[in-house]
Amino acid sequence: MALSEIQKEQIQKIKEDPVLWAKTHIITYDNAKKKYVPWTARWYQAQMLRDKSRKKVYRCGRRTGKTETMCVEALYQVNTNVEYVFVFVAPYENQIRLIFTRLMELVNGSPMLQRRLLGSTKNPYIIQFQNNSRIVGFTTGASSNSGGASIRGQRANMIACDEMDYLGDGDFENISMLAAERDDIRIVTSSTPTGRRGEFYKICTDKNIGYTEHYHPSTHNPNWSERMEAEFKAELTEMGYIHEVLADFGPQDTGVFNKECLDYCKNIDNYAYNELTQVDMIRINNSGDEMPTMYLPINNRFKRNLFRTMGVDWDKYGASSSIIILDFDMDYQKFRVVKRIEVPKSEYSYDGAVNMIIELNQIYNPSWIYVDRGSGEYQIERLHIYGDDHPETNLKNKVKGWQFKNKIQVPDAAKKTFTEEPLKPFMVNQLTIAVERKKLILSPFDEVLHKQLVDYSVERISQSGVPVYTSKNEHFVDALGLAYLAFVLEFPNLTQSVKQIETTSKMVYVHSGFQAKRAQIEMAEMSMSKSSIKNPWANVQDDPRELRGDKQKWYKVPIGTPLGYYKDSSRKSGGSVGWGSRSGRTVSGNTRSSF
Repeated sequence: MALSEIQKEQIQKIKEDPVLWAKTHIITYDNAKKKYVPWTARWYQAQMLRDKSRKKVYRCGRRTGKTETMCVEALYQVNTNVEYVFVFVAPYENQIRLIFTRLMELVNGSPMLQRRLLGSTKNPYIIQFQNNSRIVGFTTGASSNSGGASIRGQRANMIACDEMDYLGDGDFENISMLAAERDDIRIVTSSTPTGRRGEFYKICTDKNIGYTEHYHPSTHNPNWSERMEAEFKAELTEMGYIHEVLADFGPQDTGVFNKECLDYCKNIDNYAYNELTQVDMIRINNSGDEMPTMYLPINNRFKRNLFRTMGVDWDKYGASSSIIILDFDMDYQKFRVVKRIEVPKSEYSYDGAVNMIIELNQIYNPSWIYVDRGSGEYQIERLHIYGDDHPETNLKNKVKGWQFKNKIQVPDAAKKTFTEEPLKPFMVNQLTIAVERKKLILSPFDEVLHKQLVDYSVERISQSGVPVYTSKNEHFVDALGLAYLAFVLEFPNLTQSVKQIETTSKMVYVHSGFQAKRAQIEMAEMSMSKSSIKNPWANVQDDPRELRGDKQKWYKVPIGTPLGYYKDSSRKSGGSVGWGSRSGRTVSGNTRSSF
């Protein structure tokens, strides 16, 4: 049947508009409606898809659907053009895997795309269609400093670079050179800003480079709500919220901890936990400040505080082991560092550190001791053994070892489930939140800890997307992080950064419950009329081998007749028969039946 001119115009209109094409041909599963629905673009996704600029950049916050938009654009281009090659580039393998998983979900959910699909592979990542167009995926290996060598020499009609701000130096140069092969090769990049002043920052801020920018923070998401905002603010640091939600680059700062907040934490209270040096005394005299309050043990005992933790970082190859003792100060409602200890390296450094922890446990009596398990297996074992031999120390229960490279289960109160997160980034992020909320009290006389916090930075991002932190002069930061992690996990109500999954103890009566139907049947049986009660022995045949007196008889008696007594009207003597009589003889007065 030939198409009318109106139908032809409608088909051409759909083909020329990626938004209409996606709504017509792509089917996706709607989790809210619990059914498959046509893919419908959000208002800003429609703008991004309809932008035909040769070079465009998406600067977007979390949950805005920037990667989803590029997936839809890829399917549109390869299905409306012959011999078209759409190339996805991402820093890490898991990102490419997620992109191609989503592409296949959209293909498998749409009958038209299924019919056109020729095949797909995962090594390499390729989705091939019958019109000889294809979608391919590459990783640059951001941590390998290879300069994106894997994409050199590749043919492409359009290039999509996802999470561009995580690319290593030199990677984007090769991607740009690939797009510079012909004037008609298009390129689209997207990322959530990390704050780094790299290539992504340049193409977003320098309009002379020629990119059309689409800026959409997470608040543009139509599903944005106060609950989502509260979740993000609880989960992220102040700077993380600026980057991840507001999609802003923020101030240029390579350090993990905000320096202004660190300075504030350092000046909350004038106190010291080590004996003042001569330099400290000169500084006090020159400044005219008051003498600090000394936080020192009295008679080898420090003032009792239930909310006290200890963090220990062992240094396998360095100069010392580092210990931090952290209190929750009830007066300030903040977390106060009450002691920093450095165990000098010697011939028996590990044994010396174990002995030091035993001594500190006796003096400070922390509720929990969190220890770096990375190079501290021996020490943890020795502490547990000592706790076994000396149960009054409680070291067997309070000492917990943690491996920084492992993952930790974090409760997701909204979904009522647990999610796995890399331990060290989670620990550092929690400490960063405490600093930015100004919930940490640092001694103004401890320059060592303050400097390590200031210098603590992210050196690079691993292939799995996990930040790799400073590895030199950072052991007191790790010890402080462990001490604070103990508060996060053991006293979550004090940190208020991880919301626990709540269970209910309320009991509610319901009309229908377990075994309700069975109970109704049994109640009906109980209410049946007495006439429905049948003699269970009615159809039992007499055994001819039984003696006459052994055969069972049934007698109808009035209600209230005592057990074991009945009148046998069939007997001429009119006497009574005793209960259980085998002979059937009459019982009269005190006469008993004979057996």
